[in-house]
Amino acid sequence: MELVHPKLLWLLSLLAIPILIHLFHFRRHKTLFFSSLKFIKFIEQENKSTKKLKNLLILFARLLALTAIILAFAQPIIEKGNLKHSAGKNVLAIYIDNSFSMSAKGTEGELLSEAREMARRMIKNTPLETSILLSTNKLDGIEQRLISKIEALDYLDKIELTPINRKLEDVINWQRSFLDKENLEQQKLGNRQYIYLSDFQKSTFVMNQIETDKTHFYYPIQLLPQDISNIYIDSVWFGSPIHKKGETNELFIQIKNDATEESTNLELDLAIGETKRTSFIDIEGGKKSIISFQITEQEIGQKNGKVSINDKQLYWDDDFYFSYRVADYSNTLIINGETASENIAKVFEIEPFFKTKSIKDVEFTKDQLKQCDFVILNGLNSISSGIDEDLVEFNKMGGSIFIFPGNANNSSEYTHFLKELKLPQLGSINSNGLKINQINFKDPFFKGVFEKENSNLNLPSVTKSYFSKNLKQETAYPLISFRNGEPLLLKSKENAYLFLSSLSADFGNFIGNALFPTILLRAGELSTKNYPLFALIGEENKIAVLNPIINDQALKLIGNESEFIPVIQKVANQNFISISGMEAIEKLKAGNYSIQTDEEIGLLALNYSRNESSVSYKNEKEILDAFKNKGISNCFYKKIENGQSLSDIEVGKPFEYWKFCLVLGLLFITTEIALLKFMK
Repeated sequence: MELVHPKLLWLLSLLAIPILIHLFHFRRHKTLFFSSLKFIKFIEQENKSTKKLKNLLILFARLLALTAIILAFAQPIIEKGNLKHSAGKNVLAIYIDNSFSMSAKGTEGELLSEAREMARRMIKNTPLETSILLSTNKLDGIEQRLISKIEALDYLDKIELTPINRKLEDVINWQRSFLDKENLEQQKLGNRQYIYLSDFQKSTFVMNQIETDKTHFYYPIQLLPQDISNIYIDSVWFGSPIHKKGETNELFIQIKNDATEESTNLELDLAIGETKRTSFIDIEGGKKSIISFQITEQEIGQKNGKVSINDKQLYWDDDFYFSYRVADYSNTLIINGETASENIAKVFEIEPFFKTKSIKDVEFTKDQLKQCDFVILNGLNSISSGIDEDLVEFNKMGGSIFIFPGNANNSSEYTHFLKELKLPQLGSINSNGLKINQINFKDPFFKGVFEKENSNLNLPSVTKSYFSKNLKQETAYPLISFRNGEPLLLKSKENAYLFLSSLSADFGNFIGNALFPTILLRAGELSTKNYPLFALIGEENKIAVLNPIINDQALKLIGNESEFIPVIQKVANQNFISISGMEAIEKLKAGNYSIQTDEEIGLLALNYSRNESSVSYKNEKEILDAFKNKGISNCFYKKIENGQSLSDIEVGKPFEYWKFCLVLGLLFITTEIALLKFMK
């Protein structure tokens, strides 16, 4: 037995009042006049013991009545189980998982709806003086406060599904941190009981950074759907990143059936602009299926696309959005050096898709890079610092560079330039002459270039070439190699190409082979600047703004249902759109967006992350073991499978005796009145 308000026991000193009344009131003597004294002694002897008993009974009734009333205000309790009462205000901390996975159907509606109703019943059964910490996946400043029962019940109605998903350790640490701070700086807190209403998916059930807690109580309550399955669109991609009018491209769609049973006759719808396609597919349980459509572009310009399936369980991952641009041309700039080859310009002259401009290196100015997609350095033996800095910045802004060094290369002047492009340094000249032996057919660069892999291709020989120095496979990789394994053509991850030979006649006859125009045109096609096919909301990905933002214009993402001003990060002179952070996750919805300043400058497709699409849940043993391994011994698990209304969800509420004490007090008062009135 413990007391919620033990300080009120000082009121027991008031018990002295009825004792004083007893001493000074019941023992007062009254003078009575009788005509004869012979009967008085007899009456006093007869009533003396009765009056004494009556007075004592009245005194005890008053003392017991006051004691019971005082104890009622002090609120005696007996805690359930091992729960111990602490001085201060008790706290019930409830977390409701409102991520998209909680949209699954339970016995009595969505899991989120069941979680809200369970929380409502808990709060209603909580003592009035208990403070409530009610939180969701938002974990923002609005939720970081202790509220009353009425406020908590009102906030429950405002909880909706959100794309934000949290690791369980983040939720626990957030709750603990706030309550510890509140206890230290604001008010003394007593018992803390932590309630977690979630489906406890494996993807978010992470408890690595949790400290031991043997004092407070934890109640993981798991809500599970009726049908543990999900079919969703995992990703989309094109067979070739190049989109040209009149040419056919292949669109691939990957769908996953995260269930044990096969799905048959699943409808898949594709919409690109006014083009509509439908396909019906069968997917085995637990398998992925890749569906493809042949897309022939009839018009140039920006294209919005969407693929959809009809799933019976979760709906938020049934749509996948994408966007791309069918370019009408590509701007190419050729910078010619001392040993430039005329053949490069001739290659681009036969292809109308490329608008090509040739200049000498001494004529170069930074303005010539505006609206340029592809820059070719043709036979430069040295690179001036001005060209170096401008081209490095151009590359970081998404531009592609192809380097054909001269026949008398000054490697020291190339050092900084190649390093910034994540390419190896040029070494000494190898004059032994080597035959090209290997083409990396598996690389996306050659995808669609050859009908099939052919090891018997008529590959040219190179008389002289440069050795590569400090080649790092993680930053640059070979596309074409010699027989001895030395590379001839390298591509960096920064979209820069390095040809490790010269196009001069004394270096070989590479320009006379069909491979020469093939790699040039392919590099030019891949250099067309585009926004990504899609991006995932909330994930850290820098999306380069392909058009300059003049005078700090406001850049907006405008969709059918929303408008959002994203954070713009500036690196050097390049602007990047950020769609990570809580504000972006809360305000952006999956869909096709227009990127606008004063006018539309591009399209961007946004999708929700598929982290929660895989319906894989922790079981009771795994959950309890995770808490136990972190030193949380007071953990009580409950699983909800048959609906929340059928579940006993009462947590560690103590047995309260203040009402019983109050009834006893009234009973003793009634007893005193009865003694005064009826006992003679």
